[in-house]
Amino acid sequence: MKVKLIFLTIILMLTACTNNNDDLIQNDNDVIENGDNTVKNVIDLDFTPVPKTSLKEGLPKEGWINGKSIYFGDLPNQIESTIHLYIDSNENPELRPGEGTIYGFLEHDNKIYELGVVSGYGFHDIDVDLADRTFDGIKEINIVGDMGATYIEMKIIAYNEDSNEWENLLTMGTPTVADLDRDGQEELIAGSAGSLPPYADIYKWNNDHFEKVEITEATGNLYAYLDIIDGEWIVITGLQDHEPTMYKYEAGKLTEYK
Repeated sequence: MKVKLIFLTIILMLTACTNNNDDLIQNDNDVIENGDNTVKNVIDLDFTPVPKTSLKEGLPKEGWINGKSIYFGDLPNQIESTIHLYIDSNENPELRPGEGTIYGFLEHDNKIYELGVVSGYGFHDIDVDLADRTFDGIKEINIVGDMGATYIEMKIIAYNEDSNEWENLLTMGTPTVADLDRDGQEELIAGSAGSLPPYADIYKWNNDHFEKVEITEATGNLYAYLDIIDGEWIVITGLQDHEPTMYKYEAGKLTEYK
């Protein structure tokens, strides 16, 4: 009887020590936090590099009309350049003035570089602005234009002083710009705008290039999208006919939100 009591006492002591442990315990996903009797999965996101491309010299085709030019260069640390927007006037005679496919060109140091198609609907569906997406104090050229009924495209153009080349750092679809983890630096998130299933891809700048992660692939789910809950950006992802899982993004990780 005395041996049984001693054994029972040891079991109770071990159980108490386990229940009082507030540390993080490793699991296959990443960690389990059991300090408040809840389980929170943490997923380390595997970002992959996005190749950047050098702009090639080129001229608008004969008959194209220059509908707008935007000059940049009178700001501190800004490389002088001009963005020219051309429309193919021969594309569709039934279109109203200003409607149709818009092509972009960048002028710098007496050279003209091709930017490709920047809008499929006309001049009024294009936004050309400056923003520092690489966090180096120099603003890049951001071009956003409608390409289709559910697709908007952003191009980020910058001058590489080391190679003396203009580069397209990133072309991404249907962008959302948001500081997901409130660290003072905005993330770029590509998402669907009407197409199903919805998706969300997060981009981040790493030294000299952008990197990308697809949330559906990282979580093994069918769909993913952003939402704001209680004033915070939340990533919601899941499978068909299953309850979705909510995550907060921070420092390259997804932490389950409960």
